[in-house]
Amino acid sequence: MRHYQTSTLASGLRIILAEEPQAAVSYLGLGVRVGSRDESLRFHGLSHSIEHMLFKGTRLRSAPQLIERMEAVGAELNAFTTKEETMLYAVCPSVYARRSLAVLLDIARHSRFPEEEWAKEQEVILDEIRSYEDSPSELIFDEFEDQVFRGHPLGHAILGTEGSVGRIGVEVQRRFFREHYRPEGMVLFAQGDLSMEELTALCSHYFPQVATPLPTPSGRAGGLTVPAPPLRRVRRRDTSQSHVLVGCAAYSAFDPRRLGLSLLTNILGGTGMNARLNMELRERRGLVYNVEASYTPYSDTGLFSVYFGSSPEAEAEALGLVLQELERMRREPLSTTELQSALLQLSGQLTIASDNREQAFLSMGKAFLHHGYYESQQELERRLERLTPEGLHAIAAEMFCPETFHQLIYR
Repeated sequence: MRHYQTSTLASGLRIILAEEPQAAVSYLGLGVRVGSRDESLRFHGLSHSIEHMLFKGTRLRSAPQLIERMEAVGAELNAFTTKEETMLYAVCPSVYARRSLAVLLDIARHSRFPEEEWAKEQEVILDEIRSYEDSPSELIFDEFEDQVFRGHPLGHAILGTEGSVGRIGVEVQRRFFREHYRPEGMVLFAQGDLSMEELTALCSHYFPQVATPLPTPSGRAGGLTVPAPPLRRVRRRDTSQSHVLVGCAAYSAFDPRRLGLSLLTNILGGTGMNARLNMELRERRGLVYNVEASYTPYSDTGLFSVYFGSSPEAEAEALGLVLQELERMRREPLSTTELQSALLQLSGQLTIASDNREQAFLSMGKAFLHHGYYESQQELERRLERLTPEGLHAIAAEMFCPETFHQLIYR
C-alpha cells in the first residue's frame, strides 16, 4: 500500500486516502461500524437487509438511476455485511471517481427504503437463507459461532432466520439506518488517482453537520460475558460427508497476542499445502479433502477453529489427529529455525495478498474503521520479527487445550 493521508471532518467522518497518481482505476468505500451483532434477536438479519436496500433508491435517485449512473461508465458498486461492520464500495475508472463517490455518499445519506422494493427484496433474502442452509460446509461455521457465543448477539448468523427477516419492516430499517449510518461512525476510504481536497469537499457537502457523540452499538455495550462451557454436539444432516469443527473463544482484535495466534494458525492450517494439519491428515493419511484452521478477531473477543470434511468412516481418526496436532503444538515449542521459516512463508503470503489492489483497499478501510490507523506490510513484518519461540509457546499452551474446545459435527 502506498503512502496514505488521513483527515477528520467537522461532521466526524474520518477519511483515509492512499494516493496512486495516474492509476487508471480508483477504489472508493464507506465503512460503517455496525453489523449483525448490533441487532436485537427479534430483528436478527436487519443489518444485512439494510445492505440490500441501500441500492433501492435515494431521495435524489431511483434504483435504476443509481445503477445507470455507475454501470454506464463501467464502474462497479458492491457491499457486504459482517458481524461488526457494513462496507459499501465502488471500483471505477479514475476519471469517474467523483461521480462514483457522489453515488456512495448519496446512498449513505439519503436512502429511502421504499416498501414496494422491500416486499421484493425480502423474498430474495429468504431464498439466500434457504440456499445457505443447503450448504453444510458453510452453515456449520454459523452454528458453531452460535454454540461458542451462545446467548450473545455475536453468535447470530449475519443473514438472520426466515422468522426474523419476516418480522423486519421498512420503518424498522429506517430507524436503524438513522441511528447507525451517521458520519461519526463511518470511514471513507479511497485508493487511486484522487486528492484529499476533492474527497473532503464532496464529503462535507453530503455531511455538513457538526459531530455529535455516537452511542456505543447496543450489542457491544459491556462486551461479552464469561465464555460458555465447551459443548460437543452431533447434528444429523442429509450429507455424504462428515463436517467437523472444533475450537474456542480467542483473543480480541486489540489483544497484543493476536499476531502470535495468527502466525500459529497459519502454521497449523493456513493456505499453504505444507500446513501441519494438511500434511498430516491429507498428504500422509489421505483422510480428508480439506482441512483448515482459522482465527477471527472481534472487538472484544475472537474465535479460533479447525474445520475438516471427511468420510463418516474416517471422521473419528481425523478428529483424533487434529486434537493430537494441537496438543503437540502446546507441548513442543517452535525452534528458532521453524519460526524463521514460518515468518518467511507468511511474509510471502502477505506480499501476494497486497498485490490484489481491491483486497488491500478493503483491508485498509476495515483497519481504519476499527483501529484508527492502517499498518503497512513493512510495519507488520517488523512486529512479526519480534515474536519469540517462548512467547508463541505461551500462546499455544493457553489456546490449544483440547479439553476446553467446543465440537460441532454434522454427519
